[in-house]
Amino acid sequence: MKVFIYISIILFFVKCAQIAPLTGGKRDTTPPKALTYLPKNASVNFNQKKIRIEFDEYIGLKNLINQFVITPQTKEFPLIEARGKILELEFKEELLPNTTYKLYFGNAIVDNNENNAIPGFEYVFSTGAIIDTFKIKGHLISAENNKPVANILIGLYPGNSEDSIIYKQKPIYISKTNQLGNFLFDYLPNTNFKIIAIKDDNKNLVYDGTSEEIGFLPKNVLSIDTSSIQMKLSKEALTKQFLKKIMTNEFGKATLIYNVPCNDLIKIEAKQILNYSFNPFKDSLTLYYGNTYDTLKTIIHYKDHLNDTIFFKIPSKNDVDKIKNKRELKYILKTNFNHSIPYFETLCLELNMPHQFEKLNRNDISLFELKDTLKIKQAFEIIKNEKKQYAYNIITKLKEDAQYALIVNKGAFKDDNGRINDSLNYKFTTTSEEDYGKLNLKLTFPKKENYLILLLNENGSIVKNNKVELSLTSSSTQQFDFKNLLPGNYFIKIVEDANKNSLFDVGNYLLNIQPEIIYYNETPVKILAGWEIENEWQVK
Repeated sequence: MKVFIYISIILFFVKCAQIAPLTGGKRDTTPPKALTYLPKNASVNFNQKKIRIEFDEYIGLKNLINQFVITPQTKEFPLIEARGKILELEFKEELLPNTTYKLYFGNAIVDNNENNAIPGFEYVFSTGAIIDTFKIKGHLISAENNKPVANILIGLYPGNSEDSIIYKQKPIYISKTNQLGNFLFDYLPNTNFKIIAIKDDNKNLVYDGTSEEIGFLPKNVLSIDTSSIQMKLSKEALTKQFLKKIMTNEFGKATLIYNVPCNDLIKIEAKQILNYSFNPFKDSLTLYYGNTYDTLKTIIHYKDHLNDTIFFKIPSKNDVDKIKNKRELKYILKTNFNHSIPYFETLCLELNMPHQFEKLNRNDISLFELKDTLKIKQAFEIIKNEKKQYAYNIITKLKEDAQYALIVNKGAFKDDNGRINDSLNYKFTTTSEEDYGKLNLKLTFPKKENYLILLLNENGSIVKNNKVELSLTSSSTQQFDFKNLLPGNYFIKIVEDANKNSLFDVGNYLLNIQPEIIYYNETPVKILAGWEIENEWQVK
């Protein structure tokens, strides 16, 4: 009996001694609190080299270099250290007299245990008798789409400084835009400033020219003004033109790539130059030359700047003879369709090299409708494409929802040098009217001006465009009809085109020119196949 009692007692204590995991209590989510400041926060007649702040728990510093901002700016970054519960800051230079300073730590001060940050911690003092209390606040958007732009440097400079200061010196006061594009300067003196927004990718706090985006106001701002500033951010147009790249990948052709559109070309001098052409953006110039070898010396004359003299390295006569012997001197054809083409489009054949229209062998080009097992020959006409220099349009009436074959025989395109095309057989289908929708758009404009109306798809690509010039006698409400739209969501973008150049013109800081005004309707217009959609927009 006693043995039984002893065993029961042992089992009871073993059961009570089972190990359970410790919970450790609730997780600490409270950031540190400042207990004492030396000198006191918001001190006046400040004349110290060091600042000492004590917190209620052990602290650390996180990402201080990107979080900490002192305004006005000092020439040297202060020495800042966290020691236990103490934060110490030491200035390395004399401070300006009668000036209010703000030390903004952002979220850099954290506790040691859970990295809980003190949000927007700041310390303010004045080296004079008062704390300045004026503010400048504002909002920054992209000039391209009117959307807020975050994390952009906003700088204040003395109002009487030269415009070039933004290229040479850091701002005296800095701020950054938040996720909503808003910014704020506080504790400012009662004076006026130049205000500049810079997309400061390299974080050097100066404007590096057209490699960065910029926003500015046409006049200085007063810190006493309580209204909100509106600014637009965009890249400036490149003004200095130069050649970025030269390519001679194919005999008979040389291509020059410019950094900006080349709008001032007068003439081209070179031996055996046949012709030249620009791409649609005029930043790529292609030269076509005849029987010349080894080196192609070319002089390009411009209206507004010095001529370019270029020595192109091109194939030797021996290399070209080898190409000809191998019959590799080719006309390469490109079409404006792949496997399908809209029924309302015009068929187009584009060549890689110049071709004389008179030497085109029309009998070597055929178009057939494929219906069941039948090939029905189609009548068509071939004409030069007005927009593309070495392209031909095939004019015919395509049926909806049909199958076709465009056949180009070898030798349809050839020249005196033996350049010739290979035989090609393009099979394709056409769409039908029911594949598309229509948008009837009624726009009411804010003022009598010239406008570009751009219809964008979900990827932001321009699908359709139109323009309108409103005179003083014009109605502010205009109707635009966009046909043959694929199903999907569309957006409307309108550019106020004051100079009538059919482009969106960005600003120019030194010329004090703002970007052109853009209106953007972010509410999508949904287009359905086979439907006609009515939509109205009061543009603003």
